[in-house]
Amino acid sequence: MSAKTYSGVNLDEALSAACRDLNSRVGELRYEVTAERAEGVEVAADVDQVAVLGLFFSEMFRAGGLELTVQLEEGPEVLRGNIEGRDSTILTGNGGQALDALQYLSNRILDRRLREHPPVRLDVSGFKQRREVELQERAREAADQVAGEGRSVVLPAMAPAARRLVHLALAEDPRVETESQGNGFLKRVVIRPPKRR
Repeated sequence: MSAKTYSGVNLDEALSAACRDLNSRVGELRYEVTAERAEGVEVAADVDQVAVLGLFFSEMFRAGGLELTVQLEEGPEVLRGNIEGRDSTILTGNGGQALDALQYLSNRILDRRLREHPPVRLDVSGFKQRREVELQERAREAADQVAGEGRSVVLPAMAPAARRLVHLALAEDPRVETESQGNGFLKRVVIRPPKRR
């Protein structure tokens, strides 16, 4: 824990000082009482990334009237979240664009709150793994079409994570090259014959 130290006449005051300094709510803090003396309490506190996202998801799902829960697992390389519930198809419909957007938003929230954090990776009951296989198959089929016909194929607009899967799936295929086109979050992937050099 890369915590800072805060003091107060009691625990509430010390935690209030931490909340003000860290721009957080008490439920978003990870803290440890480091000293209790007659003149007050001292705590070491920092922002707990799991608590920040847990509160965000809880409040968002409740405000949207969604029956969803998220299980967050903190690791050194990635912060994984698995979302389950009756309304999970809202996140996985339309190619998982809502799930990708929620993952993007989760990373942005932590970017604003913490100096450093592992990337957030969200999934809904293995949806992303199934989508990854489907995207790789679609990319290979499009590459076969480009190689056979000699004309470019444009895939539908995708989120950055999906585009990355397509680019990686075809990176070693000498018959084609790929490029993302468009502006904003969703862009199309163009698969075309390689340019002559």
